[in-house]
Parts: sequence; structure tokens; C-alpha cells
Amino acid sequence: MKKTLSLALALLLLLSLLAACGESSNAKEDQPAAPSAGSAEVEAAVDAEPETEDLYDPGVPVNDYGGSDFIFYIRKCGANFWTVKDVFVEELNGEAMNDAIYNRNDYINTTYNIKIAQEFMGDNGACATYVNKMVTAGENMDAVICNGNDTTAIAGKGQVMDLLEVPYLNLEQKWWDQNSIHDLSLCGKIFFAAGELTESDNNAVNVIAFVKDNITDYHLEDPYELVREGKFTIDKFTELSEAVLTDKNGDGKYNEDDVIGYLYFSDSGQTMFNALGNMCAVLDDNGDPQITFLTDRSVESWTKLISFIQKECTLSMSTELDVYKGMGDYDVKVKMIEGKNTLFSWVHMRDIENLREVESDFGVLPNPKFDEAQEKYCNENDPYGTGFFSVPVTCADPERTGIVIEAFSARSMQILLPAYYDKTLQGKYMRDNDSLEMLEIIFDSVIYDIGRYYNWGSMYGTISSMWNGKQDTFASSFEKTAKVVTKSMEKTLKAYGVAD
Repeated sequence: MKKTLSLALALLLLLSLLAACGESSNAKEDQPAAPSAGSAEVEAAVDAEPETEDLYDPGVPVNDYGGSDFIFYIRKCGANFWTVKDVFVEELNGEAMNDAIYNRNDYINTTYNIKIAQEFMGDNGACATYVNKMVTAGENMDAVICNGNDTTAIAGKGQVMDLLEVPYLNLEQKWWDQNSIHDLSLCGKIFFAAGELTESDNNAVNVIAFVKDNITDYHLEDPYELVREGKFTIDKFTELSEAVLTDKNGDGKYNEDDVIGYLYFSDSGQTMFNALGNMCAVLDDNGDPQITFLTDRSVESWTKLISFIQKECTLSMSTELDVYKGMGDYDVKVKMIEGKNTLFSWVHMRDIENLREVESDFGVLPNPKFDEAQEKYCNENDPYGTGFFSVPVTCADPERTGIVIEAFSARSMQILLPAYYDKTLQGKYMRDNDSLEMLEIIFDSVIYDIGRYYNWGSMYGTISSMWNGKQDTFASSFEKTAKVVTKSMEKTLKAYGVAD
């Protein structure tokens, strides 16, 4: 995945350089020419390994399916923010992502004499209800893509197959997210997985956006360099956040009209907890889940986090808005970054599309580490927003599903992934080499907290409650729920048939 991402980014860099060369002589007087790159960067892009068809060979039979429909059952939400949008489009329209989807489907349809189609199931919660109804009635379902909450619900009812038993499905291929497979398997069984068949998993990664002008105006350290040097820690994050705190209107209080350091949401408590190297649960060497939320490190991490959000330099979109009270968190992020009223903001990668039109120049960073000794940055994949593939037990032809999904995923990686990054990187704020490098770091360090996904004993609910209440009660809160957490986990294992 990292190698393929590097190739995709190198190609995009080269294209942007060529575009810059072609446009610089025609730049308007009131618009600066696109920045040029050094010879080393151009050389790196040119020397990238050429893309060949063999790199994306799915290794499956090319069967003729007689023009039959292959239906993806997918999520659609009311505001369309988390709708899975990259499975099917009606026609070409000249937009890179749309046309990549169309061309991928056309290739699959032609190669396998099949018709890729989609059926919407509804939003969070409705998807699990839909699958439950279909499976209970014994109805065929070729493939399902829904979020982590719904996927764990249907898996917990025994309604999806172990993907290791689906013929021709090769989860070791590069188009499958190995982090999701490693982190979310249970006792050697894999009931769902993320991968390149859809970019909804990338959209749900939680990261940090920062306003570049505030770094310059307040003479702060370059956050890109801090990330590279492994110095982007929670202590440094706090220090930078405090440095920009400004009461712009002089009314003696701090809100959206001022400049604050960190704009956050109720979900960001889990994000930051994971970012500091903590997990609610992990898999041991035998693949068995182990509850790990209560450790010396997690307690110390939580104290640091609560101490931070108790400071005036932070602002909660969930509980502390004045000017933008009643607005959705997506709109608040746009307003605050547009107005340069925050240095840092918690965002989903999906938010980048909303931020493309803002005038303020911004960049994207991984979440901060616990300290410099932490080996790598950790960026949570949000189960509410992400998309997982699964195969219902009523699938009439698992072999056909395995073949089509492998071919679909390989082709998606070949032509959809570059289009996705082109769309994500589009705009002046994401054309610098630093942002390309940050994206590589971010997507190479995505983590899936299995305890968060199954929310055993409402572990996530406990974290959110403490976060929104700014309560430094980590140890006592989780000690009260330890038995409930264990029983809840054991219930899941029993439902999956991996425990007595």
C-alpha cells in the first residue's frame, strides 16, 4: 500500500509540476505563479517505477457471467456526507473521480460479462436492519458495504461469512488494508475488511488540519518539520495551541470570534486517546482479543488530554459554541478555518472536500504522539464513517463474489486511487510536497481499535462522556465497567462461534 501510494503521489507531483510549467507564463498579474520544485523532486517523480498491468493482476479466472447483475448493497445517509459514492455512476462527466468509477465498472462489466449495480440500504443503523431482513428471508446478497457500527452488528448475529472461506478472495493482496485485517480479525476469522474497492475507509481517517497563516503570523515552529523529526507530541501540540490564543474582540472571553488553538468534537476524545498510543483492546499472538484500556500509560495519557482541553485555548464544537451554536460540526470547521479562528482542527479526511473552497491556506497533519519515544503516529479510522466489505451468508454464489470483488478491487487500486488523491490534493493548500509527505505518513499509520469498533461494555461511550465532561476520571470510570466489558466481549466471541 505504501509503495503504491508513493507511486500515485509521485505521478500527481509530476503532473502538477508539468501543469505549473505550462501555466506560469500565463499567470495573471494578481496571481502568483505556481511554485516550482527542485530537481531532486522532479527526478524522484520521473524515476518512479512505471505502472504496468501486471501490478494489478487480480489472479482470478475470467469467467463469463452471462450479463447477470452484481449488486453492491451500500450505505446512503441523509446529508450524503458518509454515503458510499464510488461504487456506481451512470455516465462519464469529465470529473476525475466520476470517470474513474465509470471506467472501472465498464472494464469489469466487459471482462466478466456482468453488470455492476448498487442498492442503497439507508444510514447508520438502517443498514444492519436491512441486512437482517434480507438474511432472515433467505434473500441473495452479493456484497455489502456499510460502516463499522452496522458491520459489527450483522457480524455479531452470524449474518456474514468468514472472508477466508470465500473462494478466490485473497486478503493478502495489496488492495486490502492489512491494518484492518490484522486489527479487526477475531480468533483467526475475518468477517469484514477495508480495502481499495471503496475509498470510504480513507475518508473516515481522523487527522489534524492547521491554518498555515497562523503558524507564520505567530512565528511558530513548522509543524511539518516537527512531524518529520518525531517531535509532534501532545506537549508540543498544547504549547503551539496556547501560543495563538487571542481575544480578538477584547470582550474578555474566548469563542469562535477569537483565535483559539484547537477546535475539537466529541469523537476526538477517542482519536486523541488512540493517537497517544493507547487501544481499548488489541489481539494477542493467538488472535484473541485482550482488553487493554486500563494501563499506566492510558491513565497518564488521559490526564494530559484532559489538562489540555481544560485550557482556554481549546473549543468544543459539541458543547462550547456561541456564534455557531446549532451548526453542524462540518460547517463549523469550514467557518473557523476560513476565518483563521483556529490553529488546529480535528477533521475527517472526508472534510477535505468541504474545505477545498476556503481562502485560508491550510495543511493536514497526523495526530500528535504521546512523546518522542513513541515509535509511530497513530491515526484512528472512525467506525461511524468508514466502509467495510462483507459477504452475507445468503450469498447465492460466493465464488462469483470472490472473483468479482478481487477484480473490482484491483482495478479500483489502479485507476480510482490516483483519482481519489487527485481530488483530495486538488487546490493550492494541498499542492506542496509537505502535504504529500504527510498523507503518506497518515495512511501508513491508520489504526483500527477493535474495542472501539465493538464498543464492549460501552467503552467508547465512557471515553466520550469523560471527554465532553472534561473529567480526569479514567481509572475509576473504567474500573466500574471492567466486568461488563469482559462479559460483552465474551458474548461477541460466542456469537461468532469462536468461544464456548
